[in-house]
Amino acid sequence: MTVLHSPIEAATLIADHQRRVDLIEQCANEAGKAEFQRKWLAILQRCAGWFSSMPLNPEIYREPGGAFRCTVETAFYAMWLAGGKKFGTNLPSEKRRRIEPQYNYAVFLAAVCSRLDEPYRHFTIERESDRAAWNPSVNGPAGPWLGSAPYRVARRSAPLPIERMRTGMLAQMLIGSELLTGLDAEVLSELFGAINPSTKPLEAESLLHKVIRQAVDTAVEFDRKAQRAVFEPVQFSVPSAIHVAAQLQPAAAAAAPAATVSAVAPASTPPAPPAAASPAQAARPAQALSASVAASATEPGTGPSDLQSGPPASVAASPAPPAAQMSLPLSQSEPRTLLEAIGCATDNSTAAGQHVAAVDPAAMRTSPVPADNTASPEPTALFEEVLKGTPNMIRELFKALREDVAAGTAKVSWNDKGLAIPKRLIGSYGVASDTLVEHLRKRSLLVGNDQGEITLGPRAGQLIMDKPA
Repeated sequence: MTVLHSPIEAATLIADHQRRVDLIEQCANEAGKAEFQRKWLAILQRCAGWFSSMPLNPEIYREPGGAFRCTVETAFYAMWLAGGKKFGTNLPSEKRRRIEPQYNYAVFLAAVCSRLDEPYRHFTIERESDRAAWNPSVNGPAGPWLGSAPYRVARRSAPLPIERMRTGMLAQMLIGSELLTGLDAEVLSELFGAINPSTKPLEAESLLHKVIRQAVDTAVEFDRKAQRAVFEPVQFSVPSAIHVAAQLQPAAAAAAPAATVSAVAPASTPPAPPAAASPAQAARPAQALSASVAASATEPGTGPSDLQSGPPASVAASPAPPAAQMSLPLSQSEPRTLLEAIGCATDNSTAAGQHVAAVDPAAMRTSPVPADNTASPEPTALFEEVLKGTPNMIRELFKALREDVAAGTAKVSWNDKGLAIPKRLIGSYGVASDTLVEHLRKRSLLVGNDQGEITLGPRAGQLIMDKPA
């Protein structure tokens, strides 16, 4: 008896692979969330409705929903591989800058559409309600065609031959003319030439075809390794970039050092009147806090002869140790406890063996002292106003420069025109100075572009460092 399969909603499939969708969003590097949803997420949602709960083929990604999982992973691998590539190198510089984002989008589209007819090649999808077989060229996406009705999956006796023209026609149905009209002719030509790529390198292989071919091979090898290890592919919990940045922020001290010392000492024992410190203690200002607390627990009248004979048993059981023992030089008495080593000596309750509250080392850290050229807290509203419409990498560059300038690790300077930033400093953040110049020039935020530095206008410069009065 053939097992019946149930369709899966597109929203459920997207939610199951939300982590990888977030990674694709980071690679897309769109200026706003709405633009990502219109161009990228909409394609993934259509693809989820196209496959529903179908497996990819009998060998790889063969679990329910495996076809869509293969699509998401292939798209991510393609975006990751295309990150270090330069498309359109034979074009003029101005045209290449305009057309390079289109190539980045074409990589995503080609990766998503390369397996649209793979389940149809290997399986016969039969709807239970009327025993009709699914044909993507006629019926379109499988999700709306199936609805909520269960279906059967039967393996074909022999897979249908690979037809790249059929895959390209299905890709045109999935993407739609609205998104395709935003691409130039040369990008469209390479896009449809890279969909469902050949398994072997071609003689005149375009860079886009090479990236998609490597991404498909990477996804196939990933699933084969998972099957050989006899476990399901690991769903990595990938944190977002915002959460990573929040975790890397330095923690400020919650209380002053005096409050930390008072938390260490038991609150039930009132401190005794302090006695005069010995000359050896006065010569060590670094141990002033430890010596003052320790000297408060001593009793006068103990002679120096106790240093040679040692304290008797009755004295060891008393709550106050000998005063001469507390005046030993540090070279002869090493710290015996962690509290003594870090300069937080306790009172005589420690000698009696009573419990002392634990010390949290994280609470003893002090907040970093900013340099003289510290900037005020990050003006979020001003960032949104001045850098409106810029890519995320430009905004992150400004935020990183502001933090490093405030910490004193980056050197910038104001002149009569604006804020001067060395080009080598910009390149150390992974952003080319020409890219920054292009985005700033479009928004009239650039006043100078010299050989070794660029000069930002006052509005953009104040985002990094406040202008001196």
